[in-house]
Amino acid sequence: MKHARSLNATEILELIFIYLTEVSASREHDDVIRILADMGKALTSADRCTVWVVNEEKKTIWTKIAHGLDETLELPMNSGLVGDAIVTGKKILIEDVYEDDRFNREVDKATGYSTKSMMVIPMFDGDNAIIGAFQVMNHRGEKGAFDERDMQRLMLASTYAAESIISSILTQEIEDTQREVVFTMGAIAESRSKETGNHVKRVAEYSKVLALAYGMDEDEAELLRQASPMHDIGKVAIPDSILNKPGRFTASEFDIMKRHAELGHQMIKDSDRPLFQTASIVAYEHHEKWNGKGYPRGIKGEDIHIYGRITAVADVFDALGSDRVYKKAWNDERIFQLFKEEKGEQFDPVLVDLFFENLEAMLNIREKFKDQYKENKYQEKDSSNSIKILGAYGTKSKNCGTSSFELNPYNMIDGGNLLNPLEEKSADIENIWLTHSHLDHISDIAFMLDNYFAMRNKTLNIIGLPQTISAIKKHFFNDLIWPDFEKINLIKSDKKVVSYTEIEFDKTYTINENENIRPFKTEHTVPSCGYVYKKNNNGIIISADTRSLKELIKIVDNDKEIKSMVIECSFPIDMEKLAKESKHLTAKLLFRELENLKRDDIALYINHIKPSYLEIITREIGQFRGKYNPIILKDSDIINF
Repeated sequence: MKHARSLNATEILELIFIYLTEVSASREHDDVIRILADMGKALTSADRCTVWVVNEEKKTIWTKIAHGLDETLELPMNSGLVGDAIVTGKKILIEDVYEDDRFNREVDKATGYSTKSMMVIPMFDGDNAIIGAFQVMNHRGEKGAFDERDMQRLMLASTYAAESIISSILTQEIEDTQREVVFTMGAIAESRSKETGNHVKRVAEYSKVLALAYGMDEDEAELLRQASPMHDIGKVAIPDSILNKPGRFTASEFDIMKRHAELGHQMIKDSDRPLFQTASIVAYEHHEKWNGKGYPRGIKGEDIHIYGRITAVADVFDALGSDRVYKKAWNDERIFQLFKEEKGEQFDPVLVDLFFENLEAMLNIREKFKDQYKENKYQEKDSSNSIKILGAYGTKSKNCGTSSFELNPYNMIDGGNLLNPLEEKSADIENIWLTHSHLDHISDIAFMLDNYFAMRNKTLNIIGLPQTISAIKKHFFNDLIWPDFEKINLIKSDKKVVSYTEIEFDKTYTINENENIRPFKTEHTVPSCGYVYKKNNNGIIISADTRSLKELIKIVDNDKEIKSMVIECSFPIDMEKLAKESKHLTAKLLFRELENLKRDDIALYINHIKPSYLEIITREIGQFRGKYNPIILKDSDIINF
């Protein structure tokens, strides 16, 4: 068998399909777990793979099927590296587990196995609750260590595994298991674009109704039903910043988005399996239009394969009737009017007629597979303890924004990158809590006010230390560099565009009923502060630019509600002299400071890296991180705490 790292995308998908075909033919839960463990082992060239399942009632994790294990092994839910991944929801990649205090050595003692390298990926169900974890051990390559490529493959395996485990737990019937496995492949792309997994189920059922009405026999219509959920599989290669963008795409963004049709086709076109052959046609041609004005090739009429034409109708019907990140759902009358107008333009006129002739069946499918908003409620609850990274870097570069954190739609920490991620939503910002007055932390405030001036309904309150406010007034909004918005009225009221509020160190400020923020002193070249931000009695601490972590460490050690910390790391080690002079940190300085932190239960995130040094600083963080498993932040990341 080929080494996993030498497999191309098609071979990876075919390997997964082979195992999933075996899963779909398995009725016993233990058999499903065994096959999934074999799949994880094959995809990562691991010596062993274990699939762990959470028992919520007993607060344990257990496995009955693992390579080298003949009996059920049950451990406390928070036990070892697997327990840590399940409790925190974070992926783990380690070269030597015996250098990590979280590793449960008792498992090796119980099994007689010697673990060296390890990866762990938590598995989530449809409600975003963790149901278990995929664990692989001891890479069989020359270096004996896993890398990011193995991580990506195991993440892919865990996606299928989660769905398969859920299915086998709920029922041992082959039909249910097979259905969940098939639709998962399409749901991967949909889940990245924050669309419900029921979208692909509805598109599949709509496609079969239209295929049968068009005259296809049962077997071909069923093949299309199974393939159509993969119409947007190419979206796995589209950046999240574009895929989940609210509002219209720019011309360049739309060009990138359109590539998903070609990418999806390329991923699966070389397979000789009928399902993948059908799926490659669907992925390639479902955005072509009857009048030739579609993409990617601009073909028209019956030159578009019937599979593409049918899926186009099914996909658009469902998309228009569903909420998306960029629009609200249309009502039926508006949808039906569009289909009538686009008959012979966007859509095959015969299929439009068949759509209306079979409208009752289509509406019944929509009702049967309607979105379950219980999922959305969970997501809202989960996201209530989170912040979004709008800008993660220490200076601007292509696709790299400078310091900005979104606490909620109305409150930001710093304003280095607001326009690109928020666009017109930035007009709703009410408070910007500044850490200090340097340009990379304030620059987009000016452009945001200028660009969306007419859309603002409320005064923007710029909040900071007295010295920060003074610097902004004197050197930024001063009628020389930029207009003094404190003198200018809003268009829609007699209130001013900008107001200023001075804050004090170590004083807690209430944002709303369940949110507060507290500035603390940091060490930088200008007066500066970091912030402790709390939601629902859970907290995160943000260092901002600083040379010293002494105050941060004192706060974290004395406040158990703080679950995560974001710390800057601006320069590589060979520029330590400059880092010290400019009051910043290198990886070596950062982790030397953190040696004084007593707590070992806190998540570490790193930001403010200069983009041109990203690769070298990433390596240095890996070299000096010690007991920590830091996550290097990028624009659009979410931190749950």
